[in-house]
Amino acid sequence: MIDQLLIIFFTISTYEFIRYMKLLVIFNSNTKIYKNIINLFKDKKTSDEIKQKLIFSYSKSLLLSSIKIMFILSIIVIYIFLLDGLSSSFLNFIITFNGLLEITLLFLIYHQLRKYINAKL
Repeated sequence: MIDQLLIIFFTISTYEFIRYMKLLVIFNSNTKIYKNIINLFKDKKTSDEIKQKLIFSYSKSLLLSSIKIMFILSIIVIYIFLLDGLSSSFLNFIITFNGLLEITLLFLIYHQLRKYINAKL
């Protein structure tokens, strides 16, 4: 029973943390940077000097966004270990198929519920 309550708490707080940290925006910017780098390599008209400057700029942006992603994911992992301290079987439960399924369903239900409540406001 305690694992179920922890999973509900974990799912809702992780969802809100991801929204607050704008993880999807960071992923999208990371993807755009990759596309820009690929397009730059395909471009035959741009000089090598300009390509070097652009690649350096893209690399800095990519490094920063990747560090942000790693930071957010490491906070979530630390949070999982903290919750595992409350219940010794929490970590074992969330890595099982049933635990992952439950987290996914709770995540989707909470997302729809939150969207419905925000639409009412």
